[in-house]
Amino acid sequence: MTHEDDVTDPGILLPSGASGRSDQTSKQYLRLRADILDGIFPRGAALHETQLSETYGASRTPIREALNWLSHDGLLERAARGFRVRSGSAEDVIEIYAARVALEAEAAGSAALRHTELDMARLERLHDSCCHTDDDSTAQVDNFRFHEALWQAAHNTTIMTLLVRLTTQLRIYDSGPPSNYGEPELLNTEHEQILAAIRARDEKAAREHMRGHLERSREQRIRLFAGS
Repeated sequence: MTHEDDVTDPGILLPSGASGRSDQTSKQYLRLRADILDGIFPRGAALHETQLSETYGASRTPIREALNWLSHDGLLERAARGFRVRSGSAEDVIEIYAARVALEAEAAGSAALRHTELDMARLERLHDSCCHTDDDSTAQVDNFRFHEALWQAAHNTTIMTLLVRLTTQLRIYDSGPPSNYGEPELLNTEHEQILAAIRARDEKAAREHMRGHLERSREQRIRLFAGS
């Protein structure tokens, strides 16, 4: 189950749990996070620090700290003997997606008011790349980077941190990396509407277009869940 707005690239934006950690903890945190998002450890898989220490050739202390931070980020949950990769129901996914709609609509409105010339240059470049590539993989990555650049253009650290966490959790529930880009022409048209509103510093239109854009994706999810 995949959707055009659900691509996460862990190399773009360092999650909050990695900041302020030792180099070894940060390294193991990012390695584990990437492997979880890539589906190497599927939903419900047990993760034990001793086994992971052997697998990654690292001492147990940074592994233990990394597991705790991944739990804090909502990717893992505590189990009887350590941790397991979090799993969720269709209702959990819809609930998380509803929160994302609200937060990202707010981010779009803030971006319309607070963006800089550099923010606009990033958004324009990524939108142009999405519109002119024939490679689905490139389009997927640039699509998410467009959304991430918009979060950054809002200049609201709290909203950005929450959105990173929510989109990462959606990847967990979708069991691995996305493979279906969806409807690229419609997607690019909706992005252009959002971009035009931000460019014009029209806060209301930016919010409305982003909300409509993500609610369409949310409805896609509901239809797919209903048919599964």
